[in-house]
Amino acid sequence: MLRDGRTIESMQVRDATPAHVVAAMVGRDVGELYPRSPARPGEVLARIDGLAGRKLPREATLELRRGEVLGIAGLVGAGRTELLRAVFGLDEVASGRLRVLALEGPRTPGERWRQGVGFASEDRKLEGLALARPIAENLCLPRLDKLARRGWLSPRAMESSARGWIERLGVRCAGPQQPIGALSGGNQQKVALARLFFADADVFLLDEPTRGVDVGAEAEIYGWIDSVARVQEPRKAVLFVSSYLPELFGVCDRIAVMSRGVLHPARAADEIDEHEVMLQAAGGAA
Repeated sequence: MLRDGRTIESMQVRDATPAHVVAAMVGRDVGELYPRSPARPGEVLARIDGLAGRKLPREATLELRRGEVLGIAGLVGAGRTELLRAVFGLDEVASGRLRVLALEGPRTPGERWRQGVGFASEDRKLEGLALARPIAENLCLPRLDKLARRGWLSPRAMESSARGWIERLGVRCAGPQQPIGALSGGNQQKVALARLFFADADVFLLDEPTRGVDVGAEAEIYGWIDSVARVQEPRKAVLFVSSYLPELFGVCDRIAVMSRGVLHPARAADEIDEHEVMLQAAGGAA
């Protein structure tokens, strides 16, 4: 227990299931659960320098490159979520420099979506999805302009596009018009992530993308992340926040630790271990 009441375990244990047990539950070994194609980092797509929000983060500096998955570890309340929200335009930036793709400075969420930046919130029930609305609307909402013809939105085009992504991502549902709140947590999360694919985002901001989903959906999500970052062209850049250390080490090329609002420099995942991450997150020297 830390002096402020936080626990190191809150970062490491989202659920108590070890990675090898999860792999066995989905019929795969650990290497298959966390697929890792060769990384080919390219140009810098996002550069953050001394970024601070009104409360959190206090200071964050990083570079995110095309073709890499950069993980952010830290205790709950350290400022990881606030960093992603500030980059995406949901939280105010108080100071520092921010450049994402070709745009300098803060932008609104609508501008970020149109620019090619997609965000998946950790709280899909309250802000990530409109649970009473159909799957098609939820999936296409961030980029309805892609479906408009001469200023008119085509419901047929929306349903057709949504149906295609439902089939490609294996969303189990009755069809595009089913309310998304009727789906399981794993299928809801698939739709939330399908938004980023539909929007053709170049930068993926993922905040706890496997929280509250079944182990089968987890494995699928890990496969998608590997594919979009390291395999498919054009490769994407993924900024990945997680409280589950085996996930971070299994998925990410580099890991940066957020401690009390300050983001420490990112290190290659194979040059740091879980003990160092936990020590740094708790405010100790790594």
